Amino acid sequence: MSVKNVFSALDIASVVTETINSATSYLKTKEVEETERQRLISCLNAITAKIELERDKFEKFMENSFAERERLYSSADKVLEKGLQENNMQLVTLASNLMMNVYNKNPLDGLDNKMQDVKLEGLQPIKSYID
Repeated sequence: MSVKNVFSALDIASVVTETINSATSYLKTKEVEETERQRLISCLNAITAKIELERDKFEKFMENSFAERERLYSSADKVLEKGLQENNMQLVTLASNLMMNVYNKNPLDGLDNKMQDVKLEGLQPIKSYID
């Protein structure tokens, strides 16, 4: 075997080894990227679900809050009418004070108690994007 053939065989072996290493590296990188893409899609789906859940909770809270305010105004209005019909200033004052208290109360009071955060433990790496 000549020296030239030995170097050719070493070059071919080197090229084959380098090709296998490059292919393996590419497949590893491709797998990591696909896994990361799936993780991000799952995170986005979880974030979307959290936002929808919080929106639903907020809407229900606001519906209940304004229904309660309407009920209190209606009751106070009935007391006010009765006080005016009977010329009872205590009832008129009581009804007026109730109306003012309801009017001055922030409809969002108590929202923090109703809006408990959904725990997304698996999303810790991207938690800064969620909050």
